[in-house]
Amino acid sequence: MPSEIRIPKLGMSATEMTLLEWMFGDGEAVEAGQVIYTVETDKSTTEIEAQVSGIIRPTGIEGEVYQVGDLIGMIE
Repeated sequence: MPSEIRIPKLGMSATEMTLLEWMFGDGEAVEAGQVIYTVETDKSTTEIEAQVSGIIRPTGIEGEVYQVGDLIGMIE
């Protein structure tokens, strides 16, 4: 079953963040615990890990600003 990749809630005040970089391209295999992308708020840069193993299908665009909870990809 596919797993959604969403922009996480990182702090009490952060409501949006910039998707800085995907670490894997479309169709690449990822393992749970691997860093799959980085995001930036006005206060920090954070690495986000895969919650499941599978094939990544990123849809979010590097450099774009997203709201907490926005869907930015899937892991199949």
